Amino acid sequence: MAMLKVKDLQVYYGMIHAIKGVSFHVNEGEIIALIGANGAGKTTILHTITGLLTPKGGQVMFEGKDITKTPAHKIVELGMAHVPEGRRVFAQLSVYQNLKMGAYTRSDKNEIEESLEMVYKRFPRLEERKNQMAGTLSGGEQQMLAMGRA
Repeated sequence: MAMLKVKDLQVYYGMIHAIKGVSFHVNEGEIIALIGANGAGKTTILHTITGLLTPKGGQVMFEGKDITKTPAHKIVELGMAHVPEGRRVFAQLSVYQNLKMGAYTRSDKNEIEESLEMVYKRFPRLEERKNQMAGTLSGGEQQMLAMGRA
């Protein structure tokens, strides 16, 4: 079963039909890329999948659940997040504090600690710099932090 399935996605901006029948699926552990020219709809597709835009037609399924009309904050609670360009780290907070901000909707402290360990395993540099202010990290390290926080 696909982890993410997008079927016949239809998205409009007013009267402009921006996304016309896009379909694809992503299996667990698989990496895919959306490629296209500026204005082709890549960001619109991502915003629709993550609940920032509501499609006029089609379906978005995540782990077997229809999330087509689910608000963005509920999609985050399901475990899906969008990390846009620009990093947007909290510069005056430490790496650790930034990562904890990503768990603001969670209450299980053991689960949060397990997630932090997973982030540190994936991005060992973040563990090395967990007490460093995020604004002093390199651009690549800030991007790692943004992904880890998500």
